[in-house]
Amino acid sequence: MFNDRKDAAIQLAERLKSYQGKHPLVLAIPRGAVPMGKIIAQQLGGDFDVVLVRKLRAPHQPELAVGAVSEDGETYLAAYAP
Repeated sequence: MFNDRKDAAIQLAERLKSYQGKHPLVLAIPRGAVPMGKIIAQQLGGDFDVVLVRKLRAPHQPELAVGAVSEDGETYLAAYAP
């Protein structure tokens, strides 16, 4: 589907081209999304910033995120509907 993250960002920017010229704000989280977010913002002519959050991991499943904690300590829990 994608050759790499750069290719994924370019393809996503193409799908979001309706925002081009509307000066969108593209937010990205560290560890992979930052370079992608920068590409998307450049392609759309928007602003770019980084959101620093920490993943809240599920007990006994460290790769499963159940929410996040923001820079200011605000907690966000993922809604799950089976």
